[in-house]
Amino acid sequence: MPNLDLDIEVYEFVRACSKRDIKELIQELIDDGHLPKDIYDAKGEMKKEMNRKTSSEIDFEDKLDKLKLKFFSLSKDEEETLEKIFKKHL
Repeated sequence: MPNLDLDIEVYEFVRACSKRDIKELIQELIDDGHLPKDIYDAKGEMKKEMNRKTSSEIDFEDKLDKLKLKFFSLSKDEEETLEKIFKKHL
C-alpha cells in the first residue's frame, strides 16, 4: 500500500465526515485517551454537559482520572498537598 502524505486541515477533514465517521473518530479519541471515557450516557448519546466543557476543563478532568490511578504511588507530602486542595475547594 502506498504511503500518501496529504496536507488536510482538521476542519476540512471533520466537515467531510459523516455522522457515523464522527462517532468513530470520537471513539478513537476516547480509546487513545484524548477524551474522557464517560463522554456518552447510557443511551450512547453524548452527555449534555460534555458539550459545554472547555478543552482545558476536559484536560483537567483527564489529568484527575490519571492521578487517581496513581494513588498508591503518591508520597506522603503529595497526599497532604492534595488534602489541602480538597479542604480549600470541597
